[in-house]
Amino acid sequence: MEGRRDDRALLERIALYRHRRELPPIQPALIEELAEWLATHGTDPLTYVCELFERHQVVFVGHHTPTRRAGLFLQDLIAAAYRSGVSIVAMEYACVDDQARLDAVVTATTFDEQLAREALLRWGIRHNFAYREYLDMLRAVWEVNHRFVVSGPPMRVLGLDYDLDLDAVTDTADLRTSYAWPHLRSRGPVSAHMCDVLLAEVIEPGHRALVLTRTAHAMTRARRLPHQVWDAIDAEVVGGYVVGAANRVYEVVADRAVTVLIHEPLPADGELCDYALVADGALDATFAMHPDLAVPLAFDVDRGPTARLVCKTSLDREPLGTLASGWIYLEPDYERRAPTPLPEPVPAVHVEHARRYALDPELRDRKSTPSDFAAAVSESAAAAELAWTQVL
Repeated sequence: MEGRRDDRALLERIALYRHRRELPPIQPALIEELAEWLATHGTDPLTYVCELFERHQVVFVGHHTPTRRAGLFLQDLIAAAYRSGVSIVAMEYACVDDQARLDAVVTATTFDEQLAREALLRWGIRHNFAYREYLDMLRAVWEVNHRFVVSGPPMRVLGLDYDLDLDAVTDTADLRTSYAWPHLRSRGPVSAHMCDVLLAEVIEPGHRALVLTRTAHAMTRARRLPHQVWDAIDAEVVGGYVVGAANRVYEVVADRAVTVLIHEPLPADGELCDYALVADGALDATFAMHPDLAVPLAFDVDRGPTARLVCKTSLDREPLGTLASGWIYLEPDYERRAPTPLPEPVPAVHVEHARRYALDPELRDRKSTPSDFAAAVSESAAAAELAWTQVL
């Protein structure tokens, strides 16, 4: 009964969401067409992603807002991908500056959680990103190497981002403003850097790679119009469109690279709210009205009725089929739970370093403490869980 009550509440929110945007009610015929397509063509998400490696060398799996369920799914996906012949997990959440640490973590005799934390700290400080489910992705690779690798090279975690040149700005600079980033990115746009790493470490040697990034860097074919929130800092804009890492990879290898996105609210234009329902609520309504649809579920969005679903209030207002080839529906939005913040994400021994590399000017203050960093991570987790409620 509780699930049905939640579904009814979700349908009411979708109706209100569309009404406020002067969109017509979703036609029952569309819901039934989508339900039939999903029931016929949908499959287990692990199977779906792994089968993509039969036709593609690089599979980008993207999501913007971290959640507990997404982190757990990606852990399972790592083991499944290895059994499908994937030897590299490339992560935006880590930096090439820590590659030696990453290699040491996943090949050590025992899993060293402290070293794993240090390997993710550089990127995590920047984004208040320090969660158990995402740290345990390194543990998942370590377990692959100790449970499945009998001979041959171990599975690797490849860091894609790079460290910022903080010597280019003052210690009191507000790194959440756009002026600083051309100076901070001394090695060029992060999209180009991530692409270069993938070309050198994956494409040219002929490896297969599962690439885990935020949505902004996961889309291969689509180029987005700049978004006032997503692209306020650290974005590469060419010809009026944002270029992500997967865009650059696709320019080189074409459809050897492919995009799959995890279902979650997409960033809105900010006029009415900060987040928008995917396909203006059509997908969420279909799952709510057809509880018999298996969840989690993965399906194509570049063909069939899903390819025609338009996101009028998010990203570049294009159909889902231009944003991704595949889609993964893990859970209804009202069941989203925050990822688990790591206790003491910044130990006292690292706090001086963290002050310098944090984006938030309050955390950059010399009086900030490890407790301040822990609070910032907890606040980010809460914001992630509540993101779907900001769609009205």
